[in-house]
Amino acid sequence: MSMVLRKVNRWKMGWLAVLFVLVVWSAVSLNYPSYVFPGPVDVFKEGVNQWEKGELTSHIVVSLKRLVIGFFLSAIMAFLIGILAGASRKFREFLTPLVTFFQATPPMAWAPLLIILLGLGDAPMIAVIIIASFFPILINVMQGMNHIPESHVQAARSLGAKGWRLGYFVYLPEITPAAISGIYVGFAISWRSLVAAEMIGGNSGIGYFIAFNGQIGNTSSVILGILLIGFMALLMDYLLLKPLQKRFAGWASRNENE
Repeated sequence: MSMVLRKVNRWKMGWLAVLFVLVVWSAVSLNYPSYVFPGPVDVFKEGVNQWEKGELTSHIVVSLKRLVIGFFLSAIMAFLIGILAGASRKFREFLTPLVTFFQATPPMAWAPLLIILLGLGDAPMIAVIIIASFFPILINVMQGMNHIPESHVQAARSLGAKGWRLGYFVYLPEITPAAISGIYVGFAISWRSLVAAEMIGGNSGIGYFIAFNGQIGNTSSVILGILLIGFMALLMDYLLLKPLQKRFAGWASRNENE
């Protein structure tokens, strides 16, 4: 019962925060013409208009498709390379300076070059997502590998585990809690980077939608796009990331207790 009450209270505070933003937004918008800084009602009407036209929906689908493909590829590569780096000291020493160098480079610094090399469309956007999310996940996987008790590895080997079985039954469960933290960070960075890349050189997607409407002075659509970025991030957090974190929370507590 107390857990239910806590959830209800969290929802109440969340809606109070939304109400507060709407009130402040409405008050500020009264000082400007609607074409300069539209209020919530104007943006809502613009959202209905865009939904009926179907244009905004297509941009959302394009951005989500790019995010899913890029993030999935990035996570797979980060897991595999991180496990190899954790299992091999020489490979880890070889990889560490490269990771430090590329981790310090903002993902958006690569966008102009990627657009030149790969052209417009999905390819450079997916590449930006991979660059943005790869290193946070990789670093966390490598740290997770470093904290695996040697006794666990030796025990598995004494039972005949080696190769992919050792990776699947020992390494993967041990590094997953740390990797989930990397996925959280990588997702946030990749989502922001995708939208920014679409604004710079995209021909579709939410970022392109915002940039295009900014150029023609459609402020209502610009604000609508900005709100959608945050709303979609919240939606993916509650529907995907938080359930994923809860699913493997037991693994994290188990590792801490051992």
